[in-house]
Amino acid sequence: MAPSLLDLPISFFEFDHKRHSFGNVPTQKTTLRRMATTRYYQPQVEAICAEVEKAKQDELKKYLSAFTPVALLRDRKASSTIEEKIIHQWSMLMGDVDIKDNPGVDMAELKKLIANLPYVLLCAYSVRRGLWFVVRLPDHQTPETLKAHFRYLQKLFTERFGITLDSTKGCNATDLRFASFDEAPYLNDEASVMKGTYTPPAPKRGPIHYGGSSDDNQQNLLKRLIRFVDRAGEGQRHETLLKAAKLAGGYIAADRMDEDTAVLALETAASEWPQFSKSQKTIRDGIRYGLTSPVHPEVNPNPPQAWKREVRKGRPQPVSVSAQPFNDESASEWKPFQYTTRRIEAEVIAEEPTFLSVVRKVSDSPEPLIVKTIAEQLDNPGSILRPDESQLEREFPVGADIPFTEDYPPEIDEPSPPGAVPQIKEIKPKNGDYSVWQRSPESPFYKLGLASLPTKQQS
Repeated sequence: MAPSLLDLPISFFEFDHKRHSFGNVPTQKTTLRRMATTRYYQPQVEAICAEVEKAKQDELKKYLSAFTPVALLRDRKASSTIEEKIIHQWSMLMGDVDIKDNPGVDMAELKKLIANLPYVLLCAYSVRRGLWFVVRLPDHQTPETLKAHFRYLQKLFTERFGITLDSTKGCNATDLRFASFDEAPYLNDEASVMKGTYTPPAPKRGPIHYGGSSDDNQQNLLKRLIRFVDRAGEGQRHETLLKAAKLAGGYIAADRMDEDTAVLALETAASEWPQFSKSQKTIRDGIRYGLTSPVHPEVNPNPPQAWKREVRKGRPQPVSVSAQPFNDESASEWKPFQYTTRRIEAEVIAEEPTFLSVVRKVSDSPEPLIVKTIAEQLDNPGSILRPDESQLEREFPVGADIPFTEDYPPEIDEPSPPGAVPQIKEIKPKNGDYSVWQRSPESPFYKLGLASLPTKQQS
C-alpha cells in the first residue's frame, strides 16, 4: 500500500541568524502531517500574534523553522537550477490565504469551506492566523504543470469564493512555509485529485506605437512591459524585470490587467535569460509590491479640441504687444511702443480670440519740482534744490585753474617725537564766524586749498 501524501518526506530548514536568512541546505527531513499537528511552535506563534507591530512580528518569525510542503530538496542555492535543487516533487500544491489580502473574511468559516473541497489534503492556520492548505494533484508533476494547476486554483478561489490567494506562494515547488500551530488542523488522507489547469493566452508581440492614443487595454499595456524588458542589457536585467513586474502589479491592482496573463508574459520575456528560476522569483516579488500601489489610467475630462474651445471663450492667453499708435480723439496722449526707463502703464484696447493687442502710455505722474532755495525745498517735499549760478559763492570761476602752492607750515613735515600724544588746539576766530575764519589768510585751510571747503549757503 502506497504511503499517504501527508507522510512523504519533505525538507526542513532553520534560520541562519548570521546570514539573516534561511539556510541553503536543509537540516533534516519532516512530513506534512508532523508540521500540521506539532505544538512545538505554539509559544512563538502566540507571541507573534500578541505583537501589534509588523516589524517586531517579522523579527520574532526568524525564530521559527520553515519547510517545503510539496518537495524534497537538495539545496536552495541561487546558483542551482530548478532541476538541481529538487530531489523529488510530490503531486501536491500549496495555497495560502493572507488576512491582508482578504479583509473582513472570517477565517474560521473559510477553513470549513476549504475542508469541504474533495481534493484538499490539509488545511490549518498560518502564523498570522490566515490559512494555508495543500491539494492533491495528478502524478508526475513538473514545475510547468505546477504553475498551470496553481493558476487554475487562483481562478477558482477568485471567481467562486471571492478569495485572493497569495501569488508568491504555491506556484514554485521550492517555496518555503513558516512552521505554525493549529489546535485542530484538517487532514484528509483520502483526498481526490484536482485535475484542473489554466493557461492564459500568450501575449502577441508586435510594434508599439506611442502616438498619444487613449487606447489603454490590456494588450497594449502588456506590449509596453515586454518591450521594456526586452531592452534590458546584461547587468540590468534583474532591476528592469523588477520594475516591469511592479508596474504590472499596479495594473493588476487597478483591474487593468489579469495577473496570470502578466506573469506568463513576463516569464516569456525572461525565459531565455540564465537562472530562470531567479527571474520567476523577481516577477512574483515585483507583482506583490506593485499590488499595494494601483496604477489607474489618467483621465482627461477635456479632450484636446474641447480644451481649445474653452480657452478661446475666456481663459488667459499669451499677450501680443503691438507697436502701432492709438488712433483716437486722445491720440495726442499716446505714443508708439518704445523702450524707456520711465515708469509706464499697460492698457488693453482690444481683445481677440487668441491674443490681446496692447499699446503703452507714458505715465501722467508730474516731474519733480525744481527749487532754488533751501526754504522752497523745505516747503515742497520731494523737490530738487538747483540754485542759480548767481547764488553760488565761488573762490575761483567755473573752469579756472586752481593755483598750486607749496607754502605749507614747516611743522607739517616734521616727524612726531616718540611717545607724542595728539593735541587738540582750540581755535578762536577773531570775528566769531568760523566759516569766515576758514577762508582768511591766517587759516591753514586757506593755504591747503579753498576748493576743499564747502560753499557758503544762503538762507
